[in-house]
Amino acid sequence: MAYVAEEPELRIGIDIGGSKIAAGLVNRRGRVVSKKRISVEKQKAYAKVRDDIALLIDELATENGIEKARIERIGIASAGQIDNETGNILFSPNLGWRDVPLRADLEKICCVKTSIENDVNAAIYGEWRFSLLKCARNVLGVYIGTGVGGGIIIDGKVYRGFSNVGGEIGHITLNPYGYPCNCGNTGCFEAYCGGSYIAQRAQRRLKSGYRGKLWGILGGNSDILHAGHIEEGYLLGDELCETLWREVIEYMGAALAGLVNLLNPEIIVLGGGVIYGTQRLIDEVKPIVEKRAMAPSIKGLRIIRAKLEENAAIVGAAFIEA
Repeated sequence: MAYVAEEPELRIGIDIGGSKIAAGLVNRRGRVVSKKRISVEKQKAYAKVRDDIALLIDELATENGIEKARIERIGIASAGQIDNETGNILFSPNLGWRDVPLRADLEKICCVKTSIENDVNAAIYGEWRFSLLKCARNVLGVYIGTGVGGGIIIDGKVYRGFSNVGGEIGHITLNPYGYPCNCGNTGCFEAYCGGSYIAQRAQRRLKSGYRGKLWGILGGNSDILHAGHIEEGYLLGDELCETLWREVIEYMGAALAGLVNLLNPEIIVLGGGVIYGTQRLIDEVKPIVEKRAMAPSIKGLRIIRAKLEENAAIVGAAFIEA
């Protein structure tokens, strides 16, 4: 605690997820020096969650011997659509919020300058500023977890689009007659590569009686299945896992190739639970991207794994400017 209290220029980053909220004290080098998290109930009213966040901030500061007056700013990262001008969350799919004034409320409660940003925009900004700033100014971030999210850096600035909702790459249509997506569309990038969708397809086969090597990997409990199990089964020659793995690789590669042709990034950063939970995914996607992207667009492109992992949104939120 003592060394944390001696850190200059401390900020707090907040990452609002679907089941938990994480807060981190971040120093000027982008290092999370202390972290605290709480669980959140989806049915909980906005005002109660807001107050929980304010209490989390107080506890994080108090436990590290930091007076709130020393905190330079608070940055919030939230999934969904954000109005960067008002600081309102227009829609949060994780918590069901609509047009809630979280930035203004926390500024009033905490008396600290506060900003708010889409969680994937915050994550890719954190990666860019503290890992890639010296080597790239045009970066695409693709985060594949439960769903698929995207963040775009163009000429050193976060690209938000005309009405601040740009970067929804998870809902690019890859197959108009494909799998249904929770957004109401069919054939979205997310519906093919999002972790929850992959698991659902595998679970349906298992519950209908499929008994390959995957069943043994899971110990007969399909409820625990995640993308890492699909990779493990694929490497062991499980027929279902091989089909699912190849499908994910092909559609992910096609989506990334299209984005490369559109944006011509220097670097693609891949992150999220599906990426972190597998070992070979990036290596097997690269050849698909190279095959499908136009040669001039892919020249010099690097595809890398995110370095900040679960701290990326916390770090990015603490430093990103609206």
